[in-house]
Amino acid sequence: MPKRTNDGISKRCDCARRKWPKCIHPWHFNFHFGGKEHRHSLDTIARREGVRPPATKAEAMAMRDRLRSAIRAGTFGGAELPADDLTFGDVVRRYENEYVNVPTRRASAAEMFNVHLQMLLRAEVPGANGARVQLRHKPIAAITRADVEAVRADRRKGFADVLAGRVAGRKAGIRRPGVKGGEVGLNRLLARLRHLFSWAIQQGYLTASPFKLNGVTVVKLESKAESARQRRLQPGEEDRLLANASPHMRALILAALSTGCRPGELRGLRWSDIRRDADGAPIALDLAAARTKTSRGRVIPVGSKLRAVLEMRQTGPDGAQLPAAAYVFGNEVGEPVKSIRAAWNATCAAAGIIDLHANDLRREFACRLLESSAGLHDVRDFLGHSNISTTSTYLASSPVRLENALGRMEGRAEPRREDPADSHIVRTNDASEPIEASNDDAVTH
Repeated sequence: MPKRTNDGISKRCDCARRKWPKCIHPWHFNFHFGGKEHRHSLDTIARREGVRPPATKAEAMAMRDRLRSAIRAGTFGGAELPADDLTFGDVVRRYENEYVNVPTRRASAAEMFNVHLQMLLRAEVPGANGARVQLRHKPIAAITRADVEAVRADRRKGFADVLAGRVAGRKAGIRRPGVKGGEVGLNRLLARLRHLFSWAIQQGYLTASPFKLNGVTVVKLESKAESARQRRLQPGEEDRLLANASPHMRALILAALSTGCRPGELRGLRWSDIRRDADGAPIALDLAAARTKTSRGRVIPVGSKLRAVLEMRQTGPDGAQLPAAAYVFGNEVGEPVKSIRAAWNATCAAAGIIDLHANDLRREFACRLLESSAGLHDVRDFLGHSNISTTSTYLASSPVRLENALGRMEGRAEPRREDPADSHIVRTNDASEPIEASNDDAVTH
């Protein structure tokens, strides 16, 4: 996100500058003096000094002025350890306490951050006399590009062990190696390490990062592994999924294809999050900001197919309506379901479908919505993306849609009908309800 400054104090959040005095994000301090750049979180300094962090702009400015005076007088920084005395483990602990495990961080994001940090703490790098030492014990100022590359090589080998099903790899605690030989997982791990070094520089623990040398990036992520996934449902796959799914999985599949919600968002949905009309019929899903990936709430309208699913699921085995706190896509009595991975894999196996992820249904919804003449901004708002460029990575047109677009440009009156042999898109009326194709409608779904 862009860095915004205001005479030495700033906030590194997405809030508009006029909202800084009221938003909950911390103030940051920046001051160049004596050839050194001082960049610190005022919340961090306040906690070390045992005082209340500045909340208002006036308090932040007062603290800024005091810190400037201390820096000019050479009395600032007495509470900090010299960088040479800080180990990587020391900085990781501070990073966890001051950046990761904070009230504004989503629990799922904090969990993944901590998984990456534990991997890095256990990673071994070359030491003196041919020995190997854990990264946690090495002074952070002494970590070099060679150490980062050693971590990459070590984890790459570990990912290969896991993918090969070796016991040694599984015992190493390696989790979710990802796709394409684990390179995507490696990118996420190194991105976390890179951010930790950037954060340490901001806090004054370091003056340089091993990822850069004289302003030039010397440690790069594997960009080729980050190609966008474009998997769409093939002809007949939706019917086979629904025919072989359990009632719970069938409901989730229909909900995903009707709303574009993430699987985790659907699993976290409670009956109190369902908006209803005057007759009590479901009309919208109210997704709270705390349960979305982008920490932004959104309201998703309910179509007729999803409405029927919700009406069937709102009663328990005893025939009584489930309470408001029960989970919509939980078990029979409304208790939460932690994971659908096993059920999804079993459904795909029974349907004879390979290489299909649960999140691919979200992409299918987005493509169908766009192909039903919805605007790109509407698709973005349905999916809950912060940036429309993210939305574009989800979209893939069918061959017939492209041919019809060319026909409209060239002035052909009649669009070609979809042929199941060369298209996998089912035409819809509202991005969830299949309808019969007509010759005067050029939109495909």
